[in-house]
Amino acid sequence: HLPRTRIAHFACHGESDPVDPSRSRLLLHDHATAPLTVAALAPVALDRVRLAYLSACRTAAADAAELTDEAIHLTSAFQLAGFPHVIGTLWETADDTAVGVADAFYTGLRTPHDVLDTSRAAHALHTAVRAERDRYPVTPSLWAAHLHVGA
Repeated sequence: HLPRTRIAHFACHGESDPVDPSRSRLLLHDHATAPLTVAALAPVALDRVRLAYLSACRTAAADAAELTDEAIHLTSAFQLAGFPHVIGTLWETADDTAVGVADAFYTGLRTPHDVLDTSRAAHALHTAVRAERDRYPVTPSLWAAHLHVGA
């Protein structure tokens, strides 16, 4: 379905592989037989895509000690695969906070004509994270994990 979509939202678990970052993956319903790995994204033609929202834990974490200066993780893999905007996380997030950030994010993308404008992705995430920061000012671990990668 990825080649036919403009916006892909994944709400699932993520798994980083520190030994082989190309095997880091999103744990979708068929992950045992057809995992969505960093390596699996490389050959996919994604001409229509605009935004990937990876609402999964640690999608922007690089766990391989020998590759700490490299951006080999799920978030960068989606960008390299063709998504101009990718939302990811640096660590595990609480479900209710993740839902709050996502809800506010998509509200921030919406235009007055009820269209999702992906060029607003960075600003929409900033606004969403600020709202969660206002709710939990002394607990940055709840809201600071989210980041935008892209243009």
